[in-house]
Amino acid sequence: MPLRNRTLIKEPSLFFITTSTYNRRVLPKYPHSLTMIENILFRTVKDKSIFLMGYVLMPTHIHIIAGSKDGGPGISKFIHSFKGRVRESLIGKGKLWQDRFDDLLLKTIKQFNIKLDYIHFNPVKSGLVDKPEDWHFSSYSDWCERNSSRGIVLDFDWL
Repeated sequence: MPLRNRTLIKEPSLFFITTSTYNRRVLPKYPHSLTMIENILFRTVKDKSIFLMGYVLMPTHIHIIAGSKDGGPGISKFIHSFKGRVRESLIGKGKLWQDRFDDLLLKTIKQFNIKLDYIHFNPVKSGLVDKPEDWHFSSYSDWCERNSSRGIVLDFDWL
């Protein structure tokens, strides 16, 4: 269920976020664009001081588990910036994304684990790969190895 009042949440918070392409169209230059989108994701996370805990890039949508010390307003700024950077890089001007994004405030470790499994198995469920480790555009390997040189946050110390 979308949390349209995310801007009211001012304390450090963790969100499950989904954003989709306009009319669920396949991303331009797919699958090659996924590497560029992944790079933009990590750059935007760093620029906006976001705690990225999980993600998967799909042909028509993206799932992200991310936190902000500023709560909902920080997440809104992050997603707005990320979507704008991707659009500019892929198509310049024009419509690439649906106007809004959906989010769910994650309040428990159980909710977090359910959503993390969901995003990691999304490529399998969609028939893109047989095993989640075969899809390179996700945080699956970071969590399996319990190590991330790419900046995936593997603990809740920031929260």
